[in-house]
Amino acid sequence: MSTTLRIAPPDPDTLRVAEQAFLAVQRGAGTGDWSSFVDLLADDVRIMIPVPADVPNPPEGVLTGKDVARQLFSSHHQEKVEGATLECKRAAANGNLVMLECRVEGNLNGELVANHFVFSFEIAGGRVASMYEYATWTAKHPTSRWGDVTFAREAFGESLTPA
Repeated sequence: MSTTLRIAPPDPDTLRVAEQAFLAVQRGAGTGDWSSFVDLLADDVRIMIPVPADVPNPPEGVLTGKDVARQLFSSHHQEKVEGATLECKRAAANGNLVMLECRVEGNLNGELVANHFVFSFEIAGGRVASMYEYATWTAKHPTSRWGDVTFAREAFGESLTPA
């Protein structure tokens, strides 16, 4: 395994596609319509997303292929968070890789909830070649997959999301 750190200037096309992908993820999180995100994926895209252990038949490991992604996003996120807002708080780019540190906040059964996510988009040929998602769950209780908004707001400062 190499320990050499390679730093490369971000490619403008990479930044454009990554921004489109993030906006499409925002739209999907807020509306449940993931079609614009799936449209940006390469046919052989690699996706890894966090799935809580209590989800029946969870996807495991790195998922490959646009058709697999389409199926995943059409059946995933069944715990609907009303008024979900996904905010990007920090971004970094290196060559064809863009990392976004984000917070999602919304209302679940009358309770404000929030989680932190990091998205890693690898862009190739004007498409998302890979998307890895990492989550921090600070669950309020054993049956919740969502964290307390107070913690989420402390991590990045006050939210732009109306309470």
